[in-house]
Amino acid sequence: MRIYLSVDMEGIGGVSHAKPTGRDDSGYAAACRLMEGETNAAIEGAFDGGATEVVVNDSHGSMYNLAPENIDRRARLVQGRKPLSMVEAAAHGRYDMALFVGYHARAGHPRGTIAHTYTGAPTLTTIDGRPVGEYGINGLYLGGLGVAVGLVTGDDALAEEVAEWLPWAERVVVKRAVSWQAADSLHPAEAAALVRAGARRAVQRVALSDRDGLRPLIMEPPIVVGLELAHAGQADFAAVIPGFTRDGDRGLRYEAADSLEAYRAFVSAVRMAGLADQ
Repeated sequence: MRIYLSVDMEGIGGVSHAKPTGRDDSGYAAACRLMEGETNAAIEGAFDGGATEVVVNDSHGSMYNLAPENIDRRARLVQGRKPLSMVEAAAHGRYDMALFVGYHARAGHPRGTIAHTYTGAPTLTTIDGRPVGEYGINGLYLGGLGVAVGLVTGDDALAEEVAEWLPWAERVVVKRAVSWQAADSLHPAEAAALVRAGARRAVQRVALSDRDGLRPLIMEPPIVVGLELAHAGQADFAAVIPGFTRDGDRGLRYEAADSLEAYRAFVSAVRMAGLADQ
């Protein structure tokens, strides 16, 4: 059984402020160690649950945060600037399930710790009019490949959102969101134990053919992607992408024929919007 594991940093237990998630901050190395701890916990849980292969996609920032020598040797590790970003590894080969570790609430969430969606450009992202975060955008892409998301870990604000978008997924809370730049975290060992158990439960559902509602996230076309950006200049830049139309002062709208197109359109717009601030 082949498992895809996407690991972000902002939702890792013990990471409660945006500063240590950046490479130039003095706390970055410590944040990476915490990220590695939960990554290894998920890998261990996946193998305990019946996985035969685990492929890890380093999914934070520049996407080379995990030290390969610190990762469980049974897993493969995909790192670096990837065209498909947080879901790159999923596009290469067949997977039986996806696990999301260290994820966070969507941009615009009133309480989620370090809540954002891919970059600081989108202040709100919607799919068919529903506010969504990285868990849903990535889950939709994976759904187009026939892969279900079986586990999402992060803070309690994230868990509430995931319950709406991916209600069949195991949800593990490793910290309580206090505010955008504050969190009440479990001890790393306790967080790792919960992540390990959650990954094991998720993978066992496939291994034992006890899916209990587990399914890929599928939406009927056309899939309407909406973005509200930080300022009109970002919207101007992203609107040059074929298929996007302006929507309001800082908004964009795109109608996709399927989930893979919807994901590519979203990522393209976010990257293009970022060029407006260079």
